[in-house]
Amino acid sequence: MSTPPIDGSLRPWHDVAKQHDWSALLLGNGLSINVWPGFAYGSLFDQAHSKGLTDQDRRLFDGTRNFERALSDLTTAMRVGRVLRMETDPILKRYRSIQVALGHAIREVHPTRSSVPDVGLKAIRATMLDYEWVFTTSYDLIVYWAMGSDGWRPFVDLFKYGGRCEFDADRADVYVDEIPVYFLHGALHLVVGGSGTTWKLRKTYLQTLLDQFGQPFDGDPEARPLLVTEGSAVEKLRAIEDNRYLAHALQRLRDVDLPIVIFGSSLSAQDDHLVDALNEQPDRPVAVSMLPGPKKDLATRQAEIFGRLETESLVFFDATTHALGSPALRAR
Repeated sequence: MSTPPIDGSLRPWHDVAKQHDWSALLLGNGLSINVWPGFAYGSLFDQAHSKGLTDQDRRLFDGTRNFERALSDLTTAMRVGRVLRMETDPILKRYRSIQVALGHAIREVHPTRSSVPDVGLKAIRATMLDYEWVFTTSYDLIVYWAMGSDGWRPFVDLFKYGGRCEFDADRADVYVDEIPVYFLHGALHLVVGGSGTTWKLRKTYLQTLLDQFGQPFDGDPEARPLLVTEGSAVEKLRAIEDNRYLAHALQRLRDVDLPIVIFGSSLSAQDDHLVDALNEQPDRPVAVSMLPGPKKDLATRQAEIFGRLETESLVFFDATTHALGSPALRAR
């Protein structure tokens, strides 16, 4: 294994870029925060509580803070209730209450499309074009907006079947001229229906994607946003494995054996499922971004990451020297 200096030092990206043919990119919330500092909020669950999540709603989370898990459990409860011919309206009422509070919380912290300059989104898009595979754990719309900021091709998100742009795991091949983008923790524009089918929202003449987020869907009262938010790595993995799209996306991360750049992700204990996926390919070189700071603190964090990642080559680089860490991306 190529051992990096565990001393708090960070290499400039232009040096690291020459070291390997970096072909895969894993994006974390650090990119989103660089674009919009409002994404640095501490807890979406707490945000939702202040926006209408009632005490009764909170009790239905049963120890988790993950909205996908809570809403999925309520969907199951409604399905069982109908089979047993039980009254399900009270469950649907709580389901709607949680969904609406989540929508209010997201719209409180998320910028509108007009708030994010095209030049910044196009710069993100241009950087993504340097890679063959792109993965993101952020569920905001920054990456999605960047994908379409100058025409969608060659980016693909695999939501292309049926009248609602559905995901079909049996038709999820990626072709040589395409760059797939996988939303590992879901995203604001993704929805899972009561049947388990996942599709993506599309902007309409009357509603933006943000306007539609968290709103009921005609003909499918059990449809919910596909967001894997807070919780432990075990809770996140459970939510991922319960959804065909998310399970497919995580499997692709496990399978790709190309040198990978990890930008804006702390790889903390809550990300153990990502670390485990990365460790499926121990021969894959890994470059991890870090923000400059006290060398002692950086060295401690580097040692933690080094001890958890199984790779033949690991390097830490200064996030501010990478195009995705540029202050020019900041929305005004």
